[in-house]
Parts: sequence; structure tokens; C-alpha cells
Amino acid sequence: MSMKKILVALMSMTLLFTTIPVSAAEDDGIQITCNKLTDQDEPYTSTDEDGNEITVYTLSALARYYDQTLYLPNPRCFTLTTETGDLSHITAEMDTSTDNGLGKKDIKLTIKSRAKNKAEIEANFSSKTVKTGLNFNARILVKGADGTILKKIPLAYSTPALTDEHDAPRFHTLSPWSGTSKYNYDLEDYYKVSGTVDVYAKNPKVSYTYKALGTYGLKNFLLNMDNDKTKTNNSFTFTNGKITIGAKNGNPGQKNTVTLVCKSSYLKSLKTQLAKAYCQKKISTADVIFDDLSVEYRNVNGKTYENGIGDNGQGCVIGGAMDPIYLGFHATVKPAGKVKITSYKKTKTTIKLRWKKLSTPVSGYMIYRSTRKSSGYKKIKTVSSKTSSYTNKRLKRGKTYYYKIRPYRTVKYSYKTSKKKTKTLSRKAYGSYGYVKKIKTKR
Repeated sequence: MSMKKILVALMSMTLLFTTIPVSAAEDDGIQITCNKLTDQDEPYTSTDEDGNEITVYTLSALARYYDQTLYLPNPRCFTLTTETGDLSHITAEMDTSTDNGLGKKDIKLTIKSRAKNKAEIEANFSSKTVKTGLNFNARILVKGADGTILKKIPLAYSTPALTDEHDAPRFHTLSPWSGTSKYNYDLEDYYKVSGTVDVYAKNPKVSYTYKALGTYGLKNFLLNMDNDKTKTNNSFTFTNGKITIGAKNGNPGQKNTVTLVCKSSYLKSLKTQLAKAYCQKKISTADVIFDDLSVEYRNVNGKTYENGIGDNGQGCVIGGAMDPIYLGFHATVKPAGKVKITSYKKTKTTIKLRWKKLSTPVSGYMIYRSTRKSSGYKKIKTVSSKTSSYTNKRLKRGKTYYYKIRPYRTVKYSYKTSKKKTKTLSRKAYGSYGYVKKIKTKR
């Protein structure tokens, strides 16, 4: 079952806590140790109403299922020890005076063991239906056989909400998207990269698959939602030429694949940047990161979830409000696609190859030959981009040859020198080797 995670960093909220009253009747002869559940469940130091320093223990539920039930954490275990007292008959209950009885409703206490000098008490949420909330004023009362309070244990706990946000922290929305997760230090954030774009191609495409989450269903995919006045996007359109496209599979758990078409003006800028980098012998391929793509969920009964982003943000629409997401693709100056030899004619000593030209602009094709399928290839000819055939002569009769073709492109970058003269750099960029073709000459 899918779940949504919200992380609650209790440690960072220390200054917001209200003080927790601790009575002077508390027996300091009883020592407490507590198991650690997660990094969010570290105890923190606060002060009581008299200004005395106290330790506040924490309990956090980090997730809630889409049926609104809570994903229960492991119990918080408190170990009490004493050298002078008697813990063999203790009881434990939630104090109702510090939080109007909320802790008694939300928290279940269990005595796991009792002995004269040692006892164990477990605390956890009372059920999977505990409501969303933060309670910094809960307190566990440890009582003796006669009802005397032996120890008071301050407890702060939290449970997550469930809206249509999809990941945490900061309502991040990458987990439903296809692609490889990477980190960008300039953004100080993660992004998903999928697909490769040849910046010399005409309106190349890049696709992403999104798994619908939430409880209300997916409605639309959108581009550039911070530009509502013009209804345009400077970088992409969907395949329908628009910046909005409906979800085909809108139910939670269903997958949708959306394809973005790169605009020529956008590619021009990318091409200039990459050509410069490549001609200066730095890189041929770079990750392009964008936050143009967003998803919109159905808004049931007009309900809106506030998350501080606002209705005009970019990213994942959450009942009317959005949060930025970062996707990306590999942009390259190398020719995209693999050349396929479509036909051939052979004699006893010649083989004539024909291939299908790539749709992306190239400068030419290099023909490679070997007598072994997987190794030993040598370049035998380079032809121009206008050529789609080649005749290999002076071959041996009845011998098997293997051919494959590799495209290349001459990348150029022009710039002005300090003397205001134009200087042009050029460098060849090589595409992938094509499909292997096995041909045997006639005897």
C-alpha cells in the first residue's frame, strides 16, 4: 500500500515549545534511558515552569496511508532504574492536566516489565486513527503502589497529515516520476533525469512517466503555470502543441507517460552553450534541469490544501497549490540515433551497402568492417551526409564480413576575439555505432 511521508523535526522546533510543568515531587533517584527510533525522535532539552532544565522525549509517526490510517512506528521504550526505590508495583498513565487529556486519548502505555530496581514502559500511538497533530505538552506519570507519583516523563509527539503531497521533506514530488535521481549542488536539491536530447535535431522529444498518487485522482499535466497570462511556455509544449494535456489514467496508482517537445528557440540556446563547451574540449553532454512540468489533481468539493507555496507556483498541484519539482534530460551535441543498413547487393568480390539516413543533422557517416561480429572493426570509408550507399570492393570470395556505420557531426563555435575578429572553433562529435549487418560474398 502506498504511503505519504511527512518528516517532523522536533529538535528544530525547541524554541516554539510551551514549558512543561514538572512538580518538585518528582523522584530524581529514578534514572531514565530511552531507545532511539529515528533521527526525528531525539530527546531535546527544555525548561519547566520554574526555569529548571528538563529532558523532553519525543515520538513521531512519519507516514500516513492513503486511507487516512496512521503508519505506526515502533514503540518508545523507557527503562527506569533506581538503587533506592521500589519499581516492582508501578503503574503508568498519561497526565491529563498538561494537555487537556489529549495525550491520554492519543498515547497507549504498556508496562513491559517490573522489578524492584528496574522497570520498562512502552509508549506508542493508541491506534491507526489518531488524528493529525503536534502535542508538546504530554506527560507520562509513573506511580507507585499507593498512587504516589514517582516520576514524570515529558513527552512530545507528532502525527502527519495526508493531503495530495507526495514526498518529504518540503513536500517534494520526485518519487512518482520516472528517471534517475541525481543531486544538483547549485539548486541544493534532487532532480530526476530521463532521456537524451540531440540539440541539433528538429523539435526533439523527451518523455516522463508519472504514477498518480493522492486520494482524489489526477486531472492534468501542465507547463509553465507561472505564466498564465500568455498561456505559453518558452521551452516546451506537449505533443498536442499546447501547455495543458489531460491525464489518460487519473486514478491513484495509475501511470501516465507525457512527452515534451523542445522548442527551436530553446534548443538554439542549448546548442550554443554545448557547442562552446565541446569545442573547448570540456564536455559533449550535460544535464539540463527544469521545473516547467507540473501535475494537477482533482479538487474535491473545492477543498484547498495550504502549504505556503501559493496557487501560482510550479510543480505538483496540491488541491490548488503547487510545489516545485525538478526534472531533467541529457543534452548532447552527438548525433542521436543508430544507423541501420537497410539493404545490400553482393558479388564475389564486392558488397554494396545502403542505409537509412538519420533524421537529425549530421556531417557524414563512417563505415566500419570486421571479419568478427564483436571485435576487430576498422574504419574503411568516410562519406558525406548526402550519401546513403557505399560499395566495398576487393573482397575475398565466399567470406563473411560484418559492417556497422557510425554518424558524426562537425560542431562549430564562433566568437569574437579581443581584437573584435571572429574566430571559429570546430570539433567532430561521434554518434553511436549502428546495427551490425552480416554479409557473405558469393563463391
